[in-house]
Amino acid sequence: MEEKKTIGLSPEELSSFTSSYAHFNKITRKLQKAYKALEQKFEKLNLRLEQTNKELRQSLAEKDRISNYLNNILESLNSGVLAVDLNGKITLFNRAAEEILGYKTHQVLGKPYMKIMGKKVSKELTPLHTLKKKVSHLNEEKEIEIKKGKKIPLGFSTSLLTDSEGNQLGAVEVFFDLTHIKNLEEEVTRVKTLAALGEMAATVAHEVRNPLGGIAGFAALLERDLEPDDPRRRLVNKITEGVEILNRLVINLLNYTKAVKLNPQKLDFIKFLDDTLNFFKIDLSSEVKNVAISKHFPREKVECWIDPEQFRQVILNVLRNSVQALPEGGKIDVYSSSKSVEGEDKVILKVSDNGEGMNPETQEKLFTPFFTTKDGGTGLGLPTVKKIVEAHKGFVEIESEAGKGTTITVSFPRRTNGL
Repeated sequence: MEEKKTIGLSPEELSSFTSSYAHFNKITRKLQKAYKALEQKFEKLNLRLEQTNKELRQSLAEKDRISNYLNNILESLNSGVLAVDLNGKITLFNRAAEEILGYKTHQVLGKPYMKIMGKKVSKELTPLHTLKKKVSHLNEEKEIEIKKGKKIPLGFSTSLLTDSEGNQLGAVEVFFDLTHIKNLEEEVTRVKTLAALGEMAATVAHEVRNPLGGIAGFAALLERDLEPDDPRRRLVNKITEGVEILNRLVINLLNYTKAVKLNPQKLDFIKFLDDTLNFFKIDLSSEVKNVAISKHFPREKVECWIDPEQFRQVILNVLRNSVQALPEGGKIDVYSSSKSVEGEDKVILKVSDNGEGMNPETQEKLFTPFFTTKDGGTGLGLPTVKKIVEAHKGFVEIESEAGKGTTITVSFPRRTNGL
């Protein structure tokens, strides 16, 4: 048999191998220890990362909540709010801004400010001036042209928009419609003017009334001394007629300057209106007028508290005004109803005619005493209507268009428990 050969190691090689094996075991233990330490460190970092992510999610949720809260506040404001970036383009536009200007948010975002709100407006009255000069505007006024070409007065303020580190991001403008305030200012001015005019008119009326009585007396003496067939009696009659016209004007003027004292009574407004219309129709039939009056009343009662004598004058004046707008004849529609307006029950009276109508310039002067477009008119009819209606805590509105007719609407509280 063939003999197996055995590979042997010398003592030096065996010692070297043993030493290397021991060193390898030492390094392996170190690596295992390092791996375990690294594993523990990774686990700690993982836990810290998970905690950080949790805090970040909570922070983002809180920021979303605050952002939604601020957006809700912004959308709930009655003032318009917009923001522009450094290039003057609109980046924010709230609900009130939509209502005031007539634009939707998607129509203006990203558009240059000057194309939306800067038409025919000095650049110094815009947030672009605030961006350039870093000067804010506070409670200033300007007139702008909105979407439909209509011009409205605005009160506005502007300021720079910056981040937490003070870096400039753009500018903000807060604005509101001053139309109602301007109308109130004009109304106050008108009332003051009318008050001064009333005092002057009352003085003049008293001064005129005394000599009128004298003229009427002397005319009566002249008429008594003339024979019935004397042609000069016609001249005396003209004097008497002129005195009567002036006396009626003086009486109307004195009545207008007096404060309205109401004697309210509870009544069915529909029956009261119907009776007044029937009376007016009888009076109208004596004139050569081809005017048809149509009534549009509810069947049920509309009880309210008004001064019947004063309010009869309101209805008759409004009807006469409509008849005068129909020189060639036409149609008058009279409507009445009761409805709730802003939680208050109101009686509505509407008189519409298909007559001449009026231009805007005439409409603005309708309630000014002595302004009239009718020959022989005193110009006190509609001012008296307004005065009596306002004494009943009501309003008078007029809608008219030249050549298309006029609608006069009177509304006042029912106040079924008295004024």
